[in-house]
Amino acid sequence: VEKAGTMFVTGPDVVKTVLGEDISFDDLGGAMTHGTKSGVAHYVAKNEYDCMDYIKKLISFLPQNNTEEPPKQKTDDDPNRLDHNLINVIPDNPLQPYDMKEIINSIVDNNEFFEIHELFAPNVVVGYGRMNGKVV
Repeated sequence: VEKAGTMFVTGPDVVKTVLGEDISFDDLGGAMTHGTKSGVAHYVAKNEYDCMDYIKKLISFLPQNNTEEPPKQKTDDDPNRLDHNLINVIPDNPLQPYDMKEIINSIVDNNEFFEIHELFAPNVVVGYGRMNGKVV
């Protein structure tokens, strides 16, 4: 949660003594630092309510234990539907970039893709979705 917690091996006082640099608790080991630089945080929440909503959504994709399958959800989304816009997403030029998240959102159930590590590695897309109710 932003501005609510920090995590680091050594504090700002040690950094000041050893390196002579002034650094805040938040800059050294705050949520945004771990969400964008270290990758320790998979999500940076605005507040505790946002954090709990994120956790609830994440848990909805995970099995209760290692012997179970991930939970399947009923969906009214037709698994055989076509998205004619997909042909326009990928450019003719293979060197031209395109938005992979647009493609993922287009093919998962109800256009709902739950991304994790969004701030850490913008060149990588990691997350969960469902196809025909099954977690992918």
